[in-house]
Amino acid sequence: MTYATVLEACQPQSAATSTQPASADSIRSQHQYNFEGSDVRDAGLGGKDFSLLSTNGKTVHLRDYQGKVVVLVFGYTHCPDVCPTNLLAYADAINQLGQQGKQVQVLFITVDPQRDTPQVMEAYAPAFNPDFVGLTADKQHQKELNDVFNQYKIAVHKVAGNNPDEYLLDHSTGTYLIDKQGFTVAYEPHSQTATQLAHDIKQLLD
Repeated sequence: MTYATVLEACQPQSAATSTQPASADSIRSQHQYNFEGSDVRDAGLGGKDFSLLSTNGKTVHLRDYQGKVVVLVFGYTHCPDVCPTNLLAYADAINQLGQQGKQVQVLFITVDPQRDTPQVMEAYAPAFNPDFVGLTADKQHQKELNDVFNQYKIAVHKVAGNNPDEYLLDHSTGTYLIDKQGFTVAYEPHSQTATQLAHDIKQLLD
């Protein structure tokens, strides 16, 4: 997945000649980062609050974590390799950050709400790090979950197995970093190492 074309199209054409006062958003956009991942501040991703289900069916909002750097990881508990690899990498990255890691919240959002109930997610996500939060949806929250997929351009495709309960899901494997103000700022491909992730997260903490 690449954002090069999108980002190029969103660049201001003649910022030097503008006489308009700089907005908070434009100042944020001009901040210089040296990400190992992709800078997606101008890609129009996220930007809206959402509510999904966590432990014991409790509703959790994205805004609950404002003031922290939030990591969005999309996947499912039956995933054979990509999802646990992503979560292990972030667990390692947070350990590398030391005390600063307390300012980071990883949210593991399921792409398989049919099997990933709140009880299943409660056991799965914290197994990688006790502070990781698993989020899912029931029928009432399914539209909200679909809206989140749309906000972050998450594609999901079901691959049938030998019986209805043994399917796999092909899905977008990249993750997102959201800054302390709630803006989506970086896209991290699945290939990123824990050290690369820690490098990018640290820039949002300093």
